[in-house]
Amino acid sequence: MKKGCFIQSVIIVTILIAAAVYIIKYKLEDWVVKPGKKILITEVGNNWENETAFIKESPEKDSLRLLLKYYLENIKTMEDVVNLEQDKFLNELKLVIDDSLVNDAELSKLTSLLKKEEYEKFKSNRN
Repeated sequence: MKKGCFIQSVIIVTILIAAAVYIIKYKLEDWVVKPGKKILITEVGNNWENETAFIKESPEKDSLRLLLKYYLENIKTMEDVVNLEQDKFLNELKLVIDDSLVNDAELSKLTSLLKKEEYEKFKSNRN
């Protein structure tokens, strides 16, 4: 391989790597998270009745649906999506849904968890 070809290939590979890093760092959320969030919210809305048919109909059930929709709309970064397994709000939501009856105390606990997580995210972003 000639010196010129080798240098040219190193330059091209460097440019391609830099472009890939830039896209991943700055554009991934625009291309993946935002469209994914729209799809997720639409699917939750469409499948809500089927997935929660076992929960007794009540105003709290509707409030729970709105709370979940609000939670999904406020996912801002790819890091939030990756950390969904460890999320206290979702773990508590699973517990609330498992007993097939949603009451005011459970709903207020979920709301306070959501507010607490939002405050913690805001606080960590500020520092």
